[in-house]
Amino acid sequence: MKNEYKITKDLINSWAKEYYLHGARNIFLFILWCIVGIAGLLGLILSVVLNLGWIVTYLYALLLIIAVYKLFIHRFVFLSKSYKLYATTYGVTEWMRTTEFLDEEMVVTDHTFVSRFKYSNIQKIKEKDNVVMIFMNDNMALRLYKDAFIEGSWEECKKMILEKKKL
Repeated sequence: MKNEYKITKDLINSWAKEYYLHGARNIFLFILWCIVGIAGLLGLILSVVLNLGWIVTYLYALLLIIAVYKLFIHRFVFLSKSYKLYATTYGVTEWMRTTEFLDEEMVVTDHTFVSRFKYSNIQKIKEKDNVVMIFMNDNMALRLYKDAFIEGSWEECKKMILEKKKL
């Protein structure tokens, strides 16, 4: 079975939006940075109103800027840098990602770079709409799209993965 789709800058940017509040860790960090941002804003306002000095004002302003960056900008900067690294490495701005499900392993090919994964390393599989995330032991995930199978289907592939994982 084979899953294949084109990696573009727009696709990578959509990933940032797609999983921004996905998972307990990300939700916790979002709430934490919201609290830090509110504290920075309130501290900034109070330091100006109460004339607490320029050092205190700048510290609260810095706290607010960091919170805004972490809340709204960081994920896009991170994925943009990742995209630029891949584009520079591969020498192209768009490339195909192919995931093949063989009898003994999964093989992911990004342009010319090949990675191999054992079925036994799969921790869990999550599905949401057209997206499938296969989470591995080493804190990485393989992304598939159900409608991007060029050989077989997601249902057949899932059945095969679950059988191979049991072995």
